Amino acid sequence: MSTINTLLTIANDARKGASWRDKWLSFLVTGLIVMGKHRINLRKWWLKQIDNLSIHNTLEIKLKIEGKVKYFSMRRGNEADYIIGGELLKGSYKVPDFEPKIIIDGGANIGMFAIHSNSYFPQAKLICYEPDKDNVQQLQKNLDLNNIEAEIRKLGLWSKETILYYHVSESHIGFIDENPPGTPIPCTLPEIKSDCWLKLDIEGAEYEVLPALFQKGQYPRWISMEIHYFNTKGESLLTLLREHGYEIEGDVDFAVNCTVISAYRN
Repeated sequence: MSTINTLLTIANDARKGASWRDKWLSFLVTGLIVMGKHRINLRKWWLKQIDNLSIHNTLEIKLKIEGKVKYFSMRRGNEADYIIGGELLKGSYKVPDFEPKIIIDGGANIGMFAIHSNSYFPQAKLICYEPDKDNVQQLQKNLDLNNIEAEIRKLGLWSKETILYYHVSESHIGFIDENPPGTPIPCTLPEIKSDCWLKLDIEGAEYEVLPALFQKGQYPRWISMEIHYFNTKGESLLTLLREHGYEIEGDVDFAVNCTVISAYRN
């Protein structure tokens, strides 16, 4: 995609901002997604422009999704929050073609997917899994800002109930595995019921969760998933999905390390 087309795409996403200030902030956080890490000086300037729009160390975007006014709060200086805000504006996850009864947000972080999914299906029961206590605090803030009722479970997701180790990397993003050191956290396998929309962004634990669900005969009707280590392990996960009757949409270029797909099953 050319630079001009990229800017036009970002500007179109930024139109969701409710005011000119919201549109400018929306443009900045959306642009951060496509900006290469190698653009060090530009990235520093870009992040400074975002930080300068904060009020009392908080950045809040007021935007419209599906004709509804929504609010998204980010922590000042947290680049991961800014990127997540950009993903909300871009609508990173495809919406199911049916009305789910339950939505499970695996790896809820600070609430981007919770706001996104609730905008389309406000009547669905929403369950959020998030093990990072600071993220949980910001998640609750975003739920409250939007009057969204959700059940927050301070748990990681894994193939069984167990205690694993949570490793924080940067900007409150982390992963869980069986290897110390790290913060011990309780983990569980979510229970899938009929007409479920399952979202997974769990930093590699999808390779544990999906096989365990299928082994128990639990099949979400719609799965939205960020697949990590896609270039080395992703093909096995796509094969597993197809073997269990799922059709797959999304970027399945095995040259990339991480991708987002939708999988649905009638």
